[in-house]
Amino acid sequence: MSLIRSLCALLLLAPGASAEVVEVRQYGFYFSPREIVIQPGDTVRWIWTSGTHTVTEGTDGLVNGNELFHSALTGGVPVFSFTFTPAFLALHPMPGGRYDYFCQPHFHLGMTGIVRVADPVPGSIFCSGDGSGAPCPCANASAGAVGCLNSVLAGGRLRSIGAASVAADSLELWASGAPEGSNVIFFQGSSTQAGGAGIPFGDGLRCAGGTLMRLGTQPISFGWARYPGPSDPRISVRGAVPPGSTRHYQAWYLDSPGACGAVAPNWTNGYSVVWQ
Repeated sequence: MSLIRSLCALLLLAPGASAEVVEVRQYGFYFSPREIVIQPGDTVRWIWTSGTHTVTEGTDGLVNGNELFHSALTGGVPVFSFTFTPAFLALHPMPGGRYDYFCQPHFHLGMTGIVRVADPVPGSIFCSGDGSGAPCPCANASAGAVGCLNSVLAGGRLRSIGAASVAADSLELWASGAPEGSNVIFFQGSSTQAGGAGIPFGDGLRCAGGTLMRLGTQPISFGWARYPGPSDPRISVRGAVPPGSTRHYQAWYLDSPGACGAVAPNWTNGYSVVWQ
């Protein structure tokens, strides 16, 4: 079994599926983003800003020694990182790839978070603002597979989880990195801009093109937003997606003041999905 797990790990971390480090910051008595989507092999890095906290796996608010991960998050331990390796995920599977965690001293205040591991990964990232495609409008390039930097020195990050099946659609788009309280508009396109490199638009890169459809709008709350929400139609229904088609997704938000000096739109990276 150990050989099988090792082979799986090599396959999952092969070129084209490079591991990512996703940051979660502690602000007051909440984590931001409160919920994130990652893929096998990615690392979550929790960053302290004030107070005395913990990052403790579980849902009961207690530290009893059987947690899958647990660390202080304080001035003395300002960073805690944990990698969701394929071996870890195989040994500790959770329904839907959901790993809950909490801050033990402030559990009663609702200081909790969720890491969701997308496995299999339903789509692929394109058109990042890291210089791998078109240059960002005002030298506001990011350092990862996210959009161009915004006024809070982050890039809009778009990921997905669930099944991209027209017959059994459970796909969800998750956005983070936009300023808290901003409204995020999720779009679907039938093609890409500039062969997937994107074109400058506002403070970011417009990645999705062709026939564009506005799927819906959601506010960034506790650092994240998703589409569809509980009362929204599924993506395949809202986007009128036929089986066997490829669609390209992106999220837009207004940044005030923007990274380039004025109120301007910015964008997440693009995300392509082949629908079954």
